[in-house]
Amino acid sequence: MLEFHEPFIVDTIFRLPGLGLLVSPAKPIPHWLATPSLHTALLIIVPGTQFTIKVTGTIEEVVHDNQDPQRVLLLDLNPDSPIYSGDRLIVSEAPSELY
Repeated sequence: MLEFHEPFIVDTIFRLPGLGLLVSPAKPIPHWLATPSLHTALLIIVPGTQFTIKVTGTIEEVVHDNQDPQRVLLLDLNPDSPIYSGDRLIVSEAPSELY
């Protein structure tokens, strides 16, 4: 069972048409992000002032030129979804019926 005590605060958002949103964490990077295997399914909640978004996501890795790999979340959302830098995501294990 994974434990997600540290918040995932969105730093950068990459909109990937046909795939969803790739979001990188702000520092300090949550320690739990290094634990699960790549492509682990997660349940992500994006609390909002007008509505809350619940979505599945996976843990992925990206590599920029001459830098160490960085773990990010790939959210199964429309690229136009209202997620912004600074948003705090609530992360938990995805129920098995979601994958």
